[in-house]
Amino acid sequence: MTDSSSTHPWQDPDQKPYIRIENVTKKFGDFTAIDNLSLDIYKSEFFSLLGPSGCGKTTLLRMLAGFENVTDGRILVDGEDMSDIPPHLRPINMMFQSYALFPHMTVEKNIAFGLKQDKLPDDVINQRVEEMLELVELTKFAKRKPNQLSGGQSQRVALARSLAKSPKLLLLDEPLGALDKRLREQTQFELMDIQEKLEVTFVIVTHDQEEAMTVSSRIGVMESGNLIQVATPTEIYEAPVNKDVADFIGDVNLLKGIYKGKDKEGTQLLSEDSNSIVYATQEVEAELEDTIWFAIRPEKLEISKRKPSNDINVLQGVIEDAEF
Repeated sequence: MTDSSSTHPWQDPDQKPYIRIENVTKKFGDFTAIDNLSLDIYKSEFFSLLGPSGCGKTTLLRMLAGFENVTDGRILVDGEDMSDIPPHLRPINMMFQSYALFPHMTVEKNIAFGLKQDKLPDDVINQRVEEMLELVELTKFAKRKPNQLSGGQSQRVALARSLAKSPKLLLLDEPLGALDKRLREQTQFELMDIQEKLEVTFVIVTHDQEEAMTVSSRIGVMESGNLIQVATPTEIYEAPVNKDVADFIGDVNLLKGIYKGKDKEGTQLLSEDSNSIVYATQEVEAELEDTIWFAIRPEKLEISKRKPSNDINVLQGVIEDAEF
């Protein structure tokens, strides 16, 4: 039997978070990019920061890396306060959206760059580079330069270089944004396999909901410098904390209704769109006659030419448009 604390450490009160972000605020002049945000991330998690452009997710990532200073609050990694520790001394590496590969260096020299900066022995560097090339399946491309690589290969070189120094924490800023859809989907699983194999804590910034839902152990949904919801992909999809999260994650039909209480069939909602009672399985914290929104996912719908024998949650309508 699997120990739930090892697969879901955030549910175990005895587990200590690997990253602790405590009441962090970041201001640029009069603009507040991050607003008193607190978050715990656990060792070996694949954690995604998800949100629209300008919500503060990249700013938070840059503060973790040490490229931006915290205006207020503090960030701890493995119990150590990062406030006075410069980026190059943190047990953290960052993979940038642009990959930032050195164009004049071969693949193997790009991967070895950080190790050479640390003045490690040549034999140690060579062995580590070989391990990284094998990990990302680029051994036969070792002598090529970045302009001789595809987008997916460049992405894997950047990943190998980021992992070469064995960081305890890897930050990834929109790492798959430059890839086409098919390659992006393939690379998502490669990232998951590598993260699981190395057991490195990954924190990824993305605005791609599908990507976050695929790779993450948990997701933090951000808006205007705040965390709206932190939960597993399943929890966020099936039980979004509010209308904004429901609308942001996946395809959804959002309907307005009036709360009419609960009976044996479930939560009763008077739909303003259909002027009929819709039953929901999820309980709500609301007073009778409160206006609330409810979400219906497309896969929960069934279309039939004949009216079912059960009258619950049955609506009659006309198909106006169809799309392949």
